[in-house]
Amino acid sequence: MNSKRVTQIINSKDYIPVYYKNTPVKLEKVNNTENTAYVKNLNTDKEMVVEVKTLHECNKLNQ
Repeated sequence: MNSKRVTQIINSKDYIPVYYKNTPVKLEKVNNTENTAYVKNLNTDKEMVVEVKTLHECNKLNQ
């Protein structure tokens, strides 16, 4: 994923599933300068900063 797509998902009215290391996360905000995203683990509520390239969007083909 790239930072532009992260921003699109954050601003979307629709729910778009995103995963970090096979764990569902909620995108909170993006740092375009460092290509990082602030995310919240939906299983543990733990907040973390991760590299945008490590995030994966789930779509109907790979569910």
